[in-house]
Amino acid sequence: MINTGQQSVRSETADGGEVVRVGEVARHEAMGGVRGAGYEGYEAYEGGSPEAERLRFEKLTRELLRMQRVHPDRADGSGVPQLLRPFRARAALGVENARLRFHDGLPPELCVGYARPGAEYPAVVRLSSASGTEPYGATPDLRRIAVRVQAGPEETHDLLATSFPVSHAADAHEFVAFAKATAGAGSTVEKAFGLFVQLPLAVGWATADRMRRNLRIATRHTVGSLARETFWSRGAILWGPAGPVRFQLRPAPGGTPAPPPDRGDPDYLHRELAMRLSTGDIAFELCVQRYLDDRRTPVEDGSVEWRESDAPVVPVAVLTVPRQNLDSDRARSAAGRVERLAFNPWHTTEEFRPLGNLNRARKAASETAAADRIGPRLHHTAEPPRAPLLPDPVRAAVDLPVRAAFGLVNRCVPWHRLPAPLGLLNPVTLGRTLRRFGLGRTAP
Repeated sequence: MINTGQQSVRSETADGGEVVRVGEVARHEAMGGVRGAGYEGYEAYEGGSPEAERLRFEKLTRELLRMQRVHPDRADGSGVPQLLRPFRARAALGVENARLRFHDGLPPELCVGYARPGAEYPAVVRLSSASGTEPYGATPDLRRIAVRVQAGPEETHDLLATSFPVSHAADAHEFVAFAKATAGAGSTVEKAFGLFVQLPLAVGWATADRMRRNLRIATRHTVGSLARETFWSRGAILWGPAGPVRFQLRPAPGGTPAPPPDRGDPDYLHRELAMRLSTGDIAFELCVQRYLDDRRTPVEDGSVEWRESDAPVVPVAVLTVPRQNLDSDRARSAAGRVERLAFNPWHTTEEFRPLGNLNRARKAASETAAADRIGPRLHHTAEPPRAPLLPDPVRAAVDLPVRAAFGLVNRCVPWHRLPAPLGLLNPVTLGRTLRRFGLGRTAP
């Protein structure tokens, strides 16, 4: 288990300066709890209702769409801002012949919908890095898994997870604040101004510190094999009458340990998976953690870890990628088809729908972006790029020696082992790290 050291640290300010907090369920409001939030089930809606929250999310999405017009490299082909869209980095593995089988001894309270004892379903699996620049290498990075379970002719369930248990942002407002603070920052000075001045002014000092810390910790892990990584859902999903859960996919017991990574091989992660699958299956355990209360297992705050000491992990199924030759024509064709799929946590049924502020914001962003494409509701003229903090000659004079200094430091100390402020100010690695969160330019 990764110890993030995180507690529930929320934005100190929000829209209009009002403090925004979330509570457990409706009974908290009756006890004098959340202001401006309306409860439905386990979720707290901003503004008191789903419709009021949707309008707020639409406003945030419009901000992102305006930023997208200034920085067009921040959108995918669908027009959905990178910040709130599903995963898209190139895959190290894409297969169509995986299987998900629920345990025969699945606890009765978790038996709902397609989750039935002994039930087995075909699945598509995709493993990738978060950065589009180095999809297969062993460079420290976030890793991601996407699984599409075909539970019936017209029923699919997409499970998306990342190799770090929490998000750097607690909610959509923090996501947008982080994006705005780092938008268009090309030099070290501009990045420092965004992270250490603009971000704290937008979300508060404690929240900005937590976001920077998560950003650094999440991307410093070196992977020897994607088959031996644990992936967390970060946000909660509904599990029918059992209520909210967070899920994780962890290596099934008995697998071959990960070898030391070959940092010099840009295709290492793909090659390692190909070698592993040439001799046997790869298996992950699908596990869930059940909701307890808003303090220990918050639904609305994506930055807080559900600790296993509080919410025990319950194995419910096994995901198996069978032995195969990934370099065969058939496997390559399948990988190409998987690459064209659009995975989305909202591709599921109502019994298993995503929960929480960030998940609802992603859905609203997709809908708003789609409406903007079909018949533009946003009649904006082209906006000029944001003026740089410093004139180009001054920026270059400051930036070049800083880059040279970090180049010398990097030869002796990896960036992710530097103190947080220095690590975040490394020009090359910071740009790569921001891209992993969908917040940076697509090229170094």
